[in-house]
Amino acid sequence: MPIRDIFDKPFDDGTIVKLEIFQKYFEEWLPVFVMSRNPKPIQVFDLFAGSGYDQNHVPGSPIRTLEVIAKHRRILAQKKKQVFVFLNDADSQKIEQLRINIEQKVKDLSIQSMVVTQFSARDFRDSVLNDHTKELKSGNNLIFIDQNGFKEVNEQLFQFLMSLDTTDFIFFVSSSYVHRFPDEPEVRRHHPRFDFDKIKNTSWKKVHNVVCDEFRRYVPSNVKRYWIIPFSIMKPDMVNIYGLIAVTKHPLGADKFLNAAWKENALNGNANFDIEEEEKKKQGDFFKPRTLTKIESFQLMLQELILKRNIKNNSDAYYLTLDEGHIGKHANEKIMEMKRDKLITFDSPSSLVNYKKVEKEKRIIEYKLVKK
Repeated sequence: MPIRDIFDKPFDDGTIVKLEIFQKYFEEWLPVFVMSRNPKPIQVFDLFAGSGYDQNHVPGSPIRTLEVIAKHRRILAQKKKQVFVFLNDADSQKIEQLRINIEQKVKDLSIQSMVVTQFSARDFRDSVLNDHTKELKSGNNLIFIDQNGFKEVNEQLFQFLMSLDTTDFIFFVSSSYVHRFPDEPEVRRHHPRFDFDKIKNTSWKKVHNVVCDEFRRYVPSNVKRYWIIPFSIMKPDMVNIYGLIAVTKHPLGADKFLNAAWKENALNGNANFDIEEEEKKKQGDFFKPRTLTKIESFQLMLQELILKRNIKNNSDAYYLTLDEGHIGKHANEKIMEMKRDKLITFDSPSSLVNYKKVEKEKRIIEYKLVKK
């Protein structure tokens, strides 16, 4: 597969979206571990880090990582915690430039006491499987694989990352390339267990979702609860689709990524374009009934499951919401509407469909049907 250096020119709009999602997710992710009593170190692994900026000095992921750390300086200081940032790129020249850029940014932000950086110029897989195994097995980890995810995140690496505790990882996949060349031996050899006919026959707009689904084949049988979440990105040429895939075994990891994704696009939460033609659904057709939007379809499904007693409480509703790629707000709107319409009743002024109530406080409320 061809490899393009994203730092050799100005970042395009799609790359900016990718970086914004990473930054928004890290903004949600970091305070969880800063405030946690978990004693393990907080670690960020940016393993295709580049030089830090594009040609127009637009910040890449390493610089954005530092900006997020600076944003949370108050709680880091209060809790006396540091963030360990491991930066790798196979290009040693880029790493030397990155070292200069990072040292200057740390100084400018005055976060010397809050961040510890380590640089390496290694092959990606060597960096993960050989250089950083000890750190990965002993920390609270966020891993960002910003390039070549289809090639590098093979079955062995995927399963290794999933075997780690308190670890979330996000990787980039050029899905359009896989869609165009599914029969090429160079493509197939990276993932011999994938259903390339399925990938080939899917819509070009939704190919990233299908590629994401194929990675589920690699989930170890002993992992019972996990989330693999896609976010599709259309290139400025309006033809090519690539995207991010987020993987986590913890509901809060899924919660935080979905919050970041829906902040990026409140229309569908899984693409930077109208992947489901939501705007057309909203407008409707004079001669046909209006098609439900993604949020409306989810809310209707949730209502039907509650009325059928398949969803009995806020815990059931919360996990359904995550599994369907939605945020608590979407579930809360429908459940509160059902209460106002006297379809259900429950002992709380809100639906309590959120991580804090379900998992942290273990407060479970039953949704009871109102007898007619």
